Amino acid sequence: MVENLEKFKKLYEGKAKILYESSDPNYLIQHFKDDLTAGNGEKKDSFTKKGIYNQLTSTKIYKYLHGCKVPTHLIKSINSREQVVKKLDIFPVEVVIRNIAAGSICKRYNLRKGHRFKRPLLELFYKDDSLNDPLINEDAVVEMGLCERYELRDIKQQASIINQRMKEYWDQHHLTLVDAKYEFGIDSSSKIVLGDEITLDTQRLWNRNGESLDKDVFREGDDMGAVTSTYNAIYDLIKDS
Repeated sequence: MVENLEKFKKLYEGKAKILYESSDPNYLIQHFKDDLTAGNGEKKDSFTKKGIYNQLTSTKIYKYLHGCKVPTHLIKSINSREQVVKKLDIFPVEVVIRNIAAGSICKRYNLRKGHRFKRPLLELFYKDDSLNDPLINEDAVVEMGLCERYELRDIKQQASIINQRMKEYWDQHHLTLVDAKYEFGIDSSSKIVLGDEITLDTQRLWNRNGESLDKDVFREGDDMGAVTSTYNAIYDLIKDS
Protein backbone atom coordinates (compact mmCIF):
# COMPACT_ATOMS: atom_id res chain seq x y z
CA MET A 1 0.00 0.00 0.00
CA VAL A 2 1.13 3.57 -0.74
CA GLU A 3 0.48 4.52 2.91
CA ASN A 4 3.14 2.08 4.15
CA LEU A 5 5.91 2.58 1.62
CA GLU A 6 9.50 2.17 2.75
CA LYS A 7 12.29 4.22 1.16
CA PHE A 8 15.06 2.06 -0.31
CA LYS A 9 18.25 2.85 -2.22
CA LYS A 10 18.85 5.92 -4.36
CA LEU A 11 17.89 5.25 -7.97
CA TYR A 12 18.87 8.57 -9.57
CA GLU A 13 20.17 11.98 -8.55
CA GLY A 14 19.70 15.01 -10.76
CA LYS A 15 20.45 18.70 -10.35
CA ALA A 16 17.39 19.44 -8.22
CA LYS A 17 15.91 16.09 -7.11
CA ILE A 18 16.74 12.58 -5.94
CA LEU A 19 14.61 9.54 -6.78
CA TYR A 20 14.56 6.61 -4.38
CA GLU A 21 13.22 3.12 -4.93
CA SER A 22 10.39 2.12 -2.62
CA SER A 23 8.90 -1.10 -1.26
CA ASP A 24 6.41 -1.03 -4.16
CA PRO A 25 8.05 -1.42 -7.61
CA ASN A 26 5.42 0.84 -9.20
CA TYR A 27 6.23 3.85 -7.00
CA LEU A 28 9.24 6.02 -6.22
CA ILE A 29 9.95 8.59 -3.53
CA GLN A 30 10.98 11.93 -5.01
CA HIS A 31 13.13 14.20 -2.82
CA PHE A 32 13.59 17.91 -3.60
CA LYS A 33 17.07 19.30 -2.97
CA ASP A 34 18.15 22.83 -2.04
CA ASP A 35 20.51 23.04 -5.02
CA LEU A 36 19.97 25.60 -7.77
CA THR A 37 21.64 25.42 -11.18
CA ALA A 38 21.55 27.31 -14.47
CA GLY A 39 23.27 27.05 -17.84
CA ASN A 40 23.19 23.24 -17.82
CA GLY A 41 24.88 23.19 -14.41
CA GLU A 42 27.57 25.79 -15.15
CA LYS A 43 26.17 28.14 -12.50
CA LYS A 44 25.48 26.56 -9.14
CA ASP A 45 24.32 27.65 -5.70
CA SER A 46 21.80 26.66 -3.05
CA PHE A 47 19.63 28.16 -0.36
CA THR A 48 17.87 26.75 2.67
CA LYS A 49 14.25 25.69 2.08
CA LYS A 50 14.49 25.76 -1.71
CA GLY A 51 13.54 22.07 -1.80
CA ILE A 52 10.64 22.75 0.56
CA TYR A 53 9.37 25.59 -1.64
CA ASN A 54 9.59 23.49 -4.82
CA GLN A 55 7.99 20.41 -3.29
CA LEU A 56 4.95 22.35 -2.15
CA THR A 57 4.74 24.36 -5.40
CA SER A 58 4.82 21.23 -7.56
CA THR A 59 2.34 19.40 -5.31
CA LYS A 60 -0.13 22.30 -5.41
CA ILE A 61 0.12 22.58 -9.19
CA TYR A 62 -0.17 18.84 -9.83
CA LYS A 63 -3.24 18.62 -7.59
CA TYR A 64 -4.73 21.50 -9.57
CA LEU A 65 -3.97 19.63 -12.81
CA HIS A 66 -5.59 16.49 -11.40
CA GLY A 67 -8.72 18.59 -10.91
CA CYS A 68 -8.44 19.52 -14.59
CA LYS A 69 -8.33 15.80 -15.52
CA VAL A 70 -4.64 15.96 -16.48
CA PRO A 71 -2.83 12.71 -15.57
CA THR A 72 0.46 13.14 -13.66
CA HIS A 73 2.90 10.93 -11.77
CA LEU A 74 2.11 12.53 -8.39
CA ILE A 75 0.44 10.28 -5.81
CA LYS A 76 0.85 12.41 -2.71
CA SER A 77 3.19 14.57 -0.65
CA ILE A 78 4.57 12.68 2.37
CA ASN A 79 6.63 15.42 4.05
CA SER A 80 7.93 18.91 3.32
CA ARG A 81 10.56 17.66 0.85
CA GLU A 82 9.25 14.36 -0.50
CA GLN A 83 6.48 12.93 -2.64
CA VAL A 84 5.32 9.48 -3.64
CA VAL A 85 5.22 9.36 -7.44
CA LYS A 86 4.50 6.74 -10.06
CA LYS A 87 7.57 5.07 -11.53
CA LEU A 88 7.72 6.16 -15.15
CA ASP A 89 9.69 5.21 -18.21
CA ILE A 90 10.62 8.80 -19.05
CA PHE A 91 10.87 9.89 -22.68
CA PRO A 92 14.22 11.66 -23.28
CA VAL A 93 12.35 14.55 -24.87
CA GLU A 94 11.66 17.86 -23.13
CA VAL A 95 8.64 19.81 -24.31
CA VAL A 96 8.86 23.58 -24.01
CA ILE A 97 5.80 25.70 -24.70
CA ARG A 98 6.37 29.41 -25.14
CA ASN A 99 3.63 32.01 -24.89
CA ILE A 100 6.03 34.97 -24.85
CA ALA A 101 9.62 35.17 -26.12
CA ALA A 102 12.27 35.00 -23.40
CA GLY A 103 15.53 33.19 -22.76
CA SER A 104 17.27 31.07 -25.38
CA ILE A 105 14.72 31.59 -28.15
CA CYS A 106 15.50 35.30 -28.22
CA LYS A 107 19.17 34.57 -28.94
CA ARG A 108 18.39 31.72 -31.33
CA TYR A 109 16.08 33.74 -33.59
CA ASN A 110 17.02 37.32 -32.64
CA LEU A 111 13.57 37.87 -31.18
CA ARG A 112 12.68 40.76 -28.91
CA LYS A 113 12.20 39.67 -25.30
CA GLY A 114 8.50 40.08 -24.57
CA HIS A 115 7.33 39.31 -28.12
CA ARG A 116 3.94 37.59 -27.79
CA PHE A 117 3.42 34.64 -30.10
CA LYS A 118 0.17 34.54 -32.05
CA ARG A 119 -0.32 31.03 -30.69
CA PRO A 120 1.76 29.05 -28.17
CA LEU A 121 5.02 27.88 -29.73
CA LEU A 122 5.89 24.26 -28.92
CA GLU A 123 9.53 23.15 -29.14
CA LEU A 124 11.17 19.77 -28.53
CA PHE A 125 14.59 19.24 -26.98
CA TYR A 126 16.66 16.07 -26.77
CA LYS A 127 17.23 15.43 -23.06
CA ASP A 128 20.99 14.83 -22.93
CA ASP A 129 23.20 16.97 -20.68
CA SER A 130 26.36 15.97 -22.55
CA LEU A 131 24.89 17.60 -25.69
CA ASN A 132 23.39 20.56 -23.79
CA ASP A 133 19.83 19.37 -24.53
CA PRO A 134 19.73 20.37 -28.21
CA LEU A 135 16.63 21.42 -30.15
CA ILE A 136 15.25 18.45 -32.10
CA ASN A 137 12.49 18.03 -34.68
CA GLU A 138 9.73 15.41 -34.72
CA ASP A 139 11.23 13.27 -37.48
CA ALA A 140 14.54 13.06 -35.60
CA VAL A 141 12.71 12.13 -32.37
CA VAL A 142 11.06 9.18 -34.16
CA GLU A 143 14.16 8.22 -36.17
CA MET A 144 16.29 8.06 -33.01
CA GLY A 145 13.68 5.93 -31.25
CA LEU A 146 13.10 8.47 -28.49
CA CYS A 147 9.38 7.79 -28.84
CA GLU A 148 6.87 6.63 -31.41
CA ARG A 149 5.04 9.16 -33.56
CA TYR A 150 1.66 8.34 -31.99
CA GLU A 151 3.23 8.83 -28.54
CA LEU A 152 4.61 12.19 -29.61
CA ARG A 153 1.14 13.29 -30.76
CA ASP A 154 -0.23 12.41 -27.32
CA ILE A 155 2.63 14.22 -25.56
CA LYS A 156 2.14 17.37 -27.62
CA GLN A 157 -1.61 17.34 -27.06
CA GLN A 158 -1.20 16.91 -23.30
CA ALA A 159 1.44 19.65 -23.16
CA SER A 160 -0.84 22.08 -24.99
CA ILE A 161 -3.69 21.35 -22.57
CA ILE A 162 -1.36 21.79 -19.59
CA ASN A 163 -0.13 25.11 -20.97
CA GLN A 164 -3.68 26.44 -21.21
CA ARG A 165 -4.57 25.23 -17.72
CA MET A 166 -1.38 26.73 -16.29
CA LYS A 167 -2.00 30.07 -17.99
CA GLU A 168 -5.38 30.11 -16.27
CA TYR A 169 -3.86 29.04 -12.95
CA TRP A 170 -1.29 31.82 -12.85
CA ASP A 171 -3.71 34.41 -14.21
CA GLN A 172 -5.87 33.95 -11.13
CA HIS A 173 -2.78 34.88 -9.11
CA HIS A 174 -2.21 37.94 -11.36
CA LEU A 175 0.89 36.44 -12.97
CA THR A 176 1.69 35.70 -16.62
CA LEU A 177 3.02 32.31 -17.74
CA VAL A 178 5.80 33.12 -20.20
CA ASP A 179 6.98 29.58 -20.95
CA ALA A 180 7.45 26.20 -19.28
CA LYS A 181 9.22 22.86 -19.69
CA TYR A 182 7.36 19.56 -19.35
CA GLU A 183 8.53 15.95 -19.25
CA PHE A 184 6.41 12.86 -19.84
CA GLY A 185 6.71 9.14 -19.28
CA ILE A 186 4.82 5.86 -19.44
CA ASP A 187 3.44 4.39 -16.20
CA SER A 188 2.87 0.74 -15.29
CA SER A 189 -0.49 0.73 -17.08
CA SER A 190 1.13 1.96 -20.34
CA LYS A 191 -0.42 5.42 -19.96
CA ILE A 192 1.48 8.57 -20.90
CA VAL A 193 1.49 10.98 -17.96
CA LEU A 194 3.21 14.19 -16.88
CA GLY A 195 6.31 13.52 -14.77
CA ASP A 196 9.17 15.52 -13.23
CA GLU A 197 7.98 18.79 -11.59
CA ILE A 198 6.39 22.16 -12.26
CA THR A 199 8.17 24.79 -10.17
CA LEU A 200 10.02 28.07 -10.58
CA ASP A 201 12.89 25.95 -11.93
CA THR A 202 10.82 24.81 -14.91
CA GLN A 203 8.74 27.83 -15.92
CA ARG A 204 8.97 31.57 -16.39
CA LEU A 205 6.49 33.84 -14.62
CA TRP A 206 6.17 37.61 -14.93
CA ASN A 207 4.17 39.96 -12.78
CA ARG A 208 2.02 42.65 -14.35
CA ASN A 209 5.09 44.93 -14.57
CA GLY A 210 7.01 42.34 -16.58
CA GLU A 211 9.35 41.47 -13.70
CA SER A 212 10.59 37.89 -13.38
CA LEU A 213 9.34 35.71 -10.53
CA ASP A 214 11.21 32.52 -11.40
CA LYS A 215 14.71 31.07 -11.82
CA ASP A 216 15.68 33.90 -14.19
CA VAL A 217 16.35 35.94 -11.03
CA PHE A 218 19.19 33.45 -10.43
CA ARG A 219 20.19 33.03 -14.08
CA GLU A 220 20.57 36.76 -14.62
CA GLY A 221 21.85 37.95 -11.23
CA ASP A 222 24.02 37.14 -8.22
CA ASP A 223 21.81 38.35 -5.38
CA MET A 224 20.85 35.16 -3.57
CA GLY A 225 18.69 37.22 -1.23
CA ALA A 226 16.54 38.20 -4.21
CA VAL A 227 16.43 34.57 -5.38
CA THR A 228 15.31 33.35 -1.95
CA SER A 229 12.67 36.09 -1.74
CA THR A 230 11.30 35.14 -5.17
CA TYR A 231 10.85 31.46 -4.35
CA ASN A 232 9.42 32.33 -0.94
CA ALA A 233 6.96 34.80 -2.49
CA ILE A 234 5.48 32.17 -4.83
CA TYR A 235 5.38 29.66 -1.96
CA ASP A 236 3.43 32.16 0.16
CA LEU A 237 1.17 33.01 -2.78
CA ILE A 238 -0.07 29.47 -3.40
CA LYS A 239 0.45 27.54 -0.15
CA ASP A 240 -3.07 28.19 1.14
CA SER A 241 -4.85 28.22 -2.23
